[in-house]
Amino acid sequence: MVMAPTRELARQVQKEFHDSAPSLDTICLYGGVPISSQMRELEYGVDVVVGTPGRIIDLMKRGSLNLSEIKYVVLDEADQMLGVGFVDDIETILSRLPKKRHSMCFSATMPSWIKQLVRKYLKDPLTIDLVSMGICLLLPIVFNRCMWAP
Repeated sequence: MVMAPTRELARQVQKEFHDSAPSLDTICLYGGVPISSQMRELEYGVDVVVGTPGRIIDLMKRGSLNLSEIKYVVLDEADQMLGVGFVDDIETILSRLPKKRHSMCFSATMPSWIKQLVRKYLKDPLTIDLVSMGICLLLPIVFNRCMWAP
């Protein structure tokens, strides 16, 4: 499961999954479209869920999105999630995921709420600060810090 702060970024991430791994069934969950069609698609089962925290929570509450088999979770643009008010939603989602999973958090900055979130939900996180390593000048990437934990 990949969580993104905006529907535009969620759609972009889902497109990348579709283009690079077309055999995977993916779904993109975000508001502004009928939730009923997303619920129907989830009934058939998917391999990858990409979405905004608000719609993910909505589908969880309706019983349409089962998180019990999630093995990987990614917070993309985590610092931007704060800007659009998703902190509580992210905490709710992370608290309902299986304890045994791989978690990744990508963020351009590391505000205190992200550090707290990482300490609370990631086991033995590894921080990679690409800015300090001078790598950002060499790679065309949109993030400069990430955290990964087994």
